[in-house]
Amino acid sequence: MKYIKHLMLSALVLASFTSCEDDDTDYTYRTKALVTIDNVSESAITEGESVTVTLTVDTPYKETLDFKLEMISGGNNADFNTGDPSEPNAETTADDGFGSTGYLVQIPAYASSYTFQINSLVDLDVEGTEKYTFRLTNTRNSNALISGNNIISFDVANYEDDNMGLRLSWSKTENYQILKLNHEDILLDDDGNAVLDANGDTIPVAFPSDDQTLAKSKDLCDVVDFDMFLDAANVFAYTGDCPELAMTGTAVPNANNTEVLADGTYQVIVDMWTFDLALKDDESLIGSFAVPIEIEIAKTGKFKTSISYPSLYFSYTEVSDDVAGSGERVVATVVVTGGKYTVYDNEGTLVAQE
Repeated sequence: MKYIKHLMLSALVLASFTSCEDDDTDYTYRTKALVTIDNVSESAITEGESVTVTLTVDTPYKETLDFKLEMISGGNNADFNTGDPSEPNAETTADDGFGSTGYLVQIPAYASSYTFQINSLVDLDVEGTEKYTFRLTNTRNSNALISGNNIISFDVANYEDDNMGLRLSWSKTENYQILKLNHEDILLDDDGNAVLDANGDTIPVAFPSDDQTLAKSKDLCDVVDFDMFLDAANVFAYTGDCPELAMTGTAVPNANNTEVLADGTYQVIVDMWTFDLALKDDESLIGSFAVPIEIEIAKTGKFKTSISYPSLYFSYTEVSDDVAGSGERVVATVVVTGGKYTVYDNEGTLVAQE
């Protein structure tokens, strides 16, 4: 019995030596790279200007280092962007897993330092100096951590000039119904596409199903394209964006422009260029609905007013892409006297005076 015990003990000792000799695994723990916000170029700027942020990496890493920049006070995503101001970076979205409240900042592989720009954007608002505050946090691949302070802040003063500013908005989630004519003798899905069997063939139905009433929902930005312009000045916007904007700093050749208005009377005109629910041949809209709009009229940073029209346009309004000028409506009259604005609505009612 003692012999058996000694034999088992010897086998265990031998196995332990063998295990130690065969294990070549490196169990050294690799710490993450540490990134420091080394410098913020400016502590105070004016709308339309940029701040350069310098990041340093303690140990360059073989992969990109991903961070997310979020504004936590002073404004929102509409007030800034990052990257080259002429070709700014895209915002993060819920679809990419980062949420819709910031921008991705990526330090290239093997970089020991990296700079990026935060660009403040000019708006039409009349406002005082604001403090923009951002938080920088690691995200996605988590190859690095922020060392020390992760807050970036600077003051942004209001930008002012005498250029006219226009902003046309029509974003709204519209719920509506369509009539779908099911006159086919093959099986269709809810989108009107043929359902195929395992062999890729259509599936016959003995009797066509009854016509259907389907509930739909869309943002009107995806349905309507509006343009806007002044009748007697070089102020216009027809970029295809929603909202449409004509103001200082947004000029796109042959798409939008603004200028200082000389004394005189000007009409602000909105044009419904297209309306498209993307209905199929066997679908039609049941009833109709209004397309509400809001027009903001401003002198950049100095004066601003707005007029809302809940039912100036409808789903059945004839559009200018079909018949030139048919979608045009006067939404405001601006009288400029001594450089000062007086704004009236489309019925001649006084709205605001500078």
